[in-house]
Amino acid sequence: MKPKSVILLSGGLDSTVSATIARRRTRPLFALTFDYGQRAAKMEVAASRKISQILKIKHKVVRLPFFAEFSSSMLSRAKKISVNRFSKIKDLWLPNRNGLFINIAACYAEYYGAEIVVTGFNLEEAREFPDNSASFINAVNKSLRFGTLSRVTVKSYVSTLTKKEIYDLGLRSSAPLELVYSCYLGRQKMCGKCASCKRLIEASRCSREKCENV
Repeated sequence: MKPKSVILLSGGLDSTVSATIARRRTRPLFALTFDYGQRAAKMEVAASRKISQILKIKHKVVRLPFFAEFSSSMLSRAKKISVNRFSKIKDLWLPNRNGLFINIAACYAEYYGAEIVVTGFNLEEAREFPDNSASFINAVNKSLRFGTLSRVTVKSYVSTLTKKEIYDLGLRSSAPLELVYSCYLGRQKMCGKCASCKRLIEASRCSREKCENV
């Protein structure tokens, strides 16, 4: 029997493709999307809700208002920004963000009887953000052996892949890529200029060229 899972879903490419695979390999109880005061919260929640509907997964929004205190990050709605500032790790870093998200998901997973927490991440961003790496997932799993009686395990189906590889996998897996939202600015239409938009555009462009050359 497939294991039960709780899925972390931001509406971005990595989590959408990972969620799509998890839909087939596990029995998802629901997907969690966090509103932590990021400027893209409204659009991320909307995208995640639509993606969950397509994948036929229940969707929950968890709000973390205390993150507004950490307003130095460019991700915060409280920070005045220029699109060109979304380039350095110090501009985007929020204290223990991914660690907190995973631990909250692990609380839900243990309470509702799920064995797995599914997350996104990718190989490229792991080079800059240590809490996006496979090593981080391994470390969190070690801590969850102590933090959860049921020994909840974190799993990512994309963390060892580049953005292009994840996009290719999404195409092969029939992931709802047309619903992905991946912009730091949080506008109705993705800006196409911030680092997140550029990574998505490049991944999709490379994939289209690959398809055209087959």
